[in-house]
Amino acid sequence: MRKRSLHAYRRRRLRLRDGRCVTLRAAVEADAAELVQAFARLSPQARYQRYMRGKTAPDLEALHRDVRPLAGEEFTFVATVPAADGIDIVASARIVRSASNAGHARAICEFAITVGDDWRAVGLGRALLAALLRRARYLGYRSIEGFVLAANAPMLGCARRLGFAVAPLAGEPSIRRVWRALRPARRARASVSARRPAP
Repeated sequence: MRKRSLHAYRRRRLRLRDGRCVTLRAAVEADAAELVQAFARLSPQARYQRYMRGKTAPDLEALHRDVRPLAGEEFTFVATVPAADGIDIVASARIVRSASNAGHARAICEFAITVGDDWRAVGLGRALLAALLRRARYLGYRSIEGFVLAANAPMLGCARRLGFAVAPLAGEPSIRRVWRALRPARRARASVSARRPAP
C-alpha cells in the first residue's frame, strides 16, 4: 500500500518578476480535480514541451502519484492562485525515484515541471526547480536528473543557472538530459524536526 507523503511543508508565498504572487505548497488529494483543469488550460505547445509528445488527456496514474506521493521517495509541489471556485493551480513540480537508479534506492531522483502558459518567463519555473532541489536533498537523494527538449531553451537555461550539467541523450537527438549532484542535507535532531516543518 502506498503511504501518503503529507509530512509538514511550510507553504510559501512567492512574488514573481511581474509582480503577481503564487502560493507554493505540497499537493494533496483534494488537488486532483484542479490538476486536471490545469492540464486542460495548457496549450498544445506547452503540453508537448512537458510530455515530449502530443497529449490530449492527463495520465490518471501519474495524477494519482502526484496527489498521493510515496512517502520518503516522492514529492509534488503546486503553485496556486485564488479563483472564483477556490484556487487555480498554475504550475506543478514533482520528484520521483529515477529509473536510472542502480542498486541504491535513493541514488537518483527525476524531476518534472509544468508551468501554465500565462505564468512563464516570470521566475516561477526557477523557483519550482530550486524547491525541488531542496526537497530532493531532504529526502536523501544523491543526484537529480530531468529530460528536456533541446528546443526548450528557457528550461535548459534555468537548469544551467542552478548548476545542472546538460548533455544530449543517447539515441534521442531532440532531448537533453540535465543533472547535478546534491550535497547531503543536514538532518536536524528528532526533537527539533518534530517542532519544525520540513523544508
